[in-house]
Amino acid sequence: MKSFLQFLVFILAITLALAGLYAWKSGYFNRAASPPSLESHAPPSVAKPVIPPGRIPGLAALDEEFGRVAGAVVPSVVSITAPRGDRIDPREEILRQFFGMGRPPQHDGTMAQGSGVIVSEQGHIVTNLHVIEGASEASVSLADGRRFSAKLLGADPRTDLAILKIDANGLQPLGFADSEKVRVGQLVFAVGNPFGLQESVTQGIISARERLFSSESVNEFFQTDAPINPGNSGGPLVNIRGEIVGINNFIFSQSGGSMGIGFAIPANTVRRVFEQIVQHGRVLRPYFGVFLQPLTAETAVRVGAAPDARGALVAGVESGSPAAAANIQPGDVIQKFDGREIRDFNDLRKRVAEASLGTEVRVSLLRGGKTLEVPVRIREMSADGAAFSAPDPGGTPNNPAAGNVFAGVSVREITPVLATKFRLPSAIEGVLIQAVEPGTSAASVLRPGDVIEQINDTPISSPANFLQTAAALPPGEKAVVLIARGPVRTFEVVGPNTAKGHRMAPDGKASPVMISPEFSLFPHALFLAWRGAWFILVSFL
Repeated sequence: MKSFLQFLVFILAITLALAGLYAWKSGYFNRAASPPSLESHAPPSVAKPVIPPGRIPGLAALDEEFGRVAGAVVPSVVSITAPRGDRIDPREEILRQFFGMGRPPQHDGTMAQGSGVIVSEQGHIVTNLHVIEGASEASVSLADGRRFSAKLLGADPRTDLAILKIDANGLQPLGFADSEKVRVGQLVFAVGNPFGLQESVTQGIISARERLFSSESVNEFFQTDAPINPGNSGGPLVNIRGEIVGINNFIFSQSGGSMGIGFAIPANTVRRVFEQIVQHGRVLRPYFGVFLQPLTAETAVRVGAAPDARGALVAGVESGSPAAAANIQPGDVIQKFDGREIRDFNDLRKRVAEASLGTEVRVSLLRGGKTLEVPVRIREMSADGAAFSAPDPGGTPNNPAAGNVFAGVSVREITPVLATKFRLPSAIEGVLIQAVEPGTSAASVLRPGDVIEQINDTPISSPANFLQTAAALPPGEKAVVLIARGPVRTFEVVGPNTAKGHRMAPDGKASPVMISPEFSLFPHALFLAWRGAWFILVSFL
């Protein structure tokens, strides 16, 4: 034991000796003995740019221009707050309280937040209607810190646009670009107040044009990858010249935040709504009076057009409308409107929406293989189309022979009571579908409550006439049918393996397939469920 202790002392002595030798060689004792020197030293040199601006003139110029655009646009963008009632989803509230996550900031139940853009020196501001809808008042904050109470001049639910006005001096309005000239791939900037973060600028491109989700007035949206988040709604999408290309409206998102897919209302639509509300206090909608559907190769051949013909197929004409006065008929293919080529039925909707009230436009159409040109005087739309109602269970069904494409279809006469109940067009002739047997050829196209007005080229006037015409068709042969569903008329192809056709009502309303910037419960519920499962698992372990 004594020898072992002596060995440890020897090792310790050797270690201390080596440490002292290293410290003496490195000058540690000299530095410790001498006080810190007060001698001044030259400041450290600043590193030069790795790449001088002169070597990248294009990027340097682009960087300068981006900053210049942002500096010019930001003073024209405002933050809008509007008090409204509690809109929190109660299921979301329960989940958040259970797991201690608190209330979502964008749904605090007291104040809605959004963006807007100044479009006139008189203080007119454009924003989305959903930003201020349901609010008793609205407050506008400018980029320079000033705050004003805003007056609502008017709103248009179809376009989701609202026009506010403030009394202020020294405003910097933005002008509108011609959205018809906007190109896919064009640089754009989204400016607004996402999540209440004022004066936020993001940059991207126009990803696509003519995205269709809403009404006849908003017949297209611009798609952009410029990041847009809740709070950007109502703010401008501008080009490199600082002109308004569109008004940011909604996004596609599975998380509630930006996923690079946002949508903006085109500037031409915004300018039209703004000017009409300021001048007339409301939006004056041009009225044409036709029911349209896409022109497919099959329906084109049936109406006497080439399989690759372009245009809008007229499925029906409203009685007393400008189109009816011009003798436009079902089966006509409209190829030009006011001298402009019509690509498809959506293109015609846009042209009609842009037409001036009271003006006479020339409409070029194809009828029976011949081209005609008719004058149409556009007037204001006075009412919306009616919605479809459920069928009347009463009546006596009539069934064509088995093996026909109309097998399983039961029809009845149209009575004044039924015409009123289903809101059918006035003076309509045909038969009302009472029932359609599931699994039949017609079941994929027709449904109870539809009115069959024509089969191929034969008008239908009564149940007996329908039975005779339908039974005369060869077994398994397809038929082109003109039907009315409420006030909406369309041509449909009925036959084996046919699918339901597209329909468009006079007001063009359709359900959006994208979700708005509002809080989406589904992904958050999944997250909360996962968190709860993990908490339970940890508790058991």
